[in-house]
Amino acid sequence: MTNTRKALLIVLLLAIAAPVTAQKSVDQIVKPRKKQSAAFYFKAQYNAPDIRFIPDIKADINRAKAMGVIGHSAIGFSLRIPVWRYIYIQPELYYSLLTNWDSAALQSNFLKQISYAFKNRECSYFDIPLNIGARWEPAKAFAARAYVGAMIRFQLAQGNFSLYENYLLRAGIGLDLLNFLTIDAGYGIEMNRLTIFDETGSYFLTLGIKL
Repeated sequence: MTNTRKALLIVLLLAIAAPVTAQKSVDQIVKPRKKQSAAFYFKAQYNAPDIRFIPDIKADINRAKAMGVIGHSAIGFSLRIPVWRYIYIQPELYYSLLTNWDSAALQSNFLKQISYAFKNRECSYFDIPLNIGARWEPAKAFAARAYVGAMIRFQLAQGNFSLYENYLLRAGIGLDLLNFLTIDAGYGIEMNRLTIFDETGSYFLTLGIKL
C-alpha cells in the first residue's frame, strides 16, 4: 500500500505541476518580454490596387518617376498606445493630394515637382485610421503585430472642408524591427454603415520610423 500511495502522490503532484508549467510556457510565448510602451512614428504609406507592390511601384516609376509613386502615397503620423498586456490601439493621421502628377513630373527637379503638385492640387485628403491590434515580442529586436480598424476621410476642395460619406474597414499585419523601424501591409474596403462596396478594395504598404 505504501508504494501505491507514493505512486498516487507522485501522479497527483505531476498533475498539478504540468498545467502550471504549461501556463508559464504559454505566458512566455503570448505575453511580451517586457511591458509595452507608447511609440510615436512618422510614416509613409503606398496604396495599390493589388498586393503586387513591387510591380506597381515599378509601373509608377516608369510612368512618372518619383511623382508616380508619390501620387499613390500618403505621409503622416501614428501613435501606438498599449492598453492591456499585448493589446494596443493606434490612431493615425495621413495626408495626400489629388493633382496632376504626370505634369508635375515634367518639372526640372524634385522640389519644383513637389511645389507644382501642391500648387495645382484639386483636393487634399486627411485620412484618420483607428486600429486595434495585438503585438507579440519574442525578442528585443523583433516584434510581430496583427490589427483591424476603420478609417474615415476628410477632404478639402475649393476651400470646403467635408467628411467623406463612406469609411474604410481595414486589416493588416506588421513587423517592428530594432525598436526603430516598422513595416505594415494590409487591405481595406469601402463601406457605408454595414454595406460593402464591391471593387473598392485596395492594399497598403507602410514604412515607419520611430520618433
